[in-house]
Amino acid sequence: MIIVSDTTPLSELAKVGQIHLLHELFDVVIIPQEVYVELITGNHPAAQLIPELGWLEIRSLLNVQECELLQRDFNLDIGEAAAIALAEELNADQVLIDERAARRVAISRQLPVIGTIGILILAKQRGLLGSVKEVLDALIGKGTRIGDRLYDQALTLAQEQEDQSGF
Repeated sequence: MIIVSDTTPLSELAKVGQIHLLHELFDVVIIPQEVYVELITGNHPAAQLIPELGWLEIRSLLNVQECELLQRDFNLDIGEAAAIALAEELNADQVLIDERAARRVAISRQLPVIGTIGILILAKQRGLLGSVKEVLDALIGKGTRIGDRLYDQALTLAQEQEDQSGF
């Protein structure tokens, strides 16, 4: 299975100590060189972990022009554009992206998309995570913006939604 990731899912999962879920779910995760540079030069929680993650594979794009086109035409940042371009080059089974605009572009290009919250739900379904709610609350506590509707949908999909019936 070929999984390509943008910066944000790695960073978000690292900030709450859950980056290991990617390895447990997918064995190997591929990132473009551009995402690697974002992770190690930015203030990302994953920056210190990157050298230790033997399951994280860094690849260079063959078609840099496609990345530039995605940046220019869709106003994507370099990590998002590179992740989409690399996912297309590799015919990836999944691309990990959180940002709404980048997700739309990936979907319009027929790429299967999953984000950080989807990873948490999948991990819960596979018995790798006890509580999606605890991780979502930890992410929110660390400054991640998660809308109420998305939060509720995630808990419903994870079968953690509290009974609202009053019984």
